[in-house]
Amino acid sequence: MNATVVRAKRQTTLPEEVCEAAGIRLRDRIDWRFEDGEIRGRKLVPARERVRTARPVRFKDLWIAPQNLKIDLNRMDAELRREREENDERLPRMFD
Repeated sequence: MNATVVRAKRQTTLPEEVCEAAGIRLRDRIDWRFEDGEIRGRKLVPARERVRTARPVRFKDLWIAPQNLKIDLNRMDAELRREREENDERLPRMFD
């Protein structure tokens, strides 16, 4: 059993074994709720581990992307090609 004390500002210390088992580190965020008579905490996925979706922006003849963004050029090429084909389908046929 890992008992802790709630201090004046409703703060408590999580036992080391619980932190290690849950992979909780400094600055991690925990979502707390009260269910079925129990207090339950769930580690939220840190922003650094979330998948970030960002699209490059065209400026003049350059493609500009956010810094430190890993770009899969093959995927980007396929998506641009798909968008171009979708746009072509929407254009009226002038020379048919």
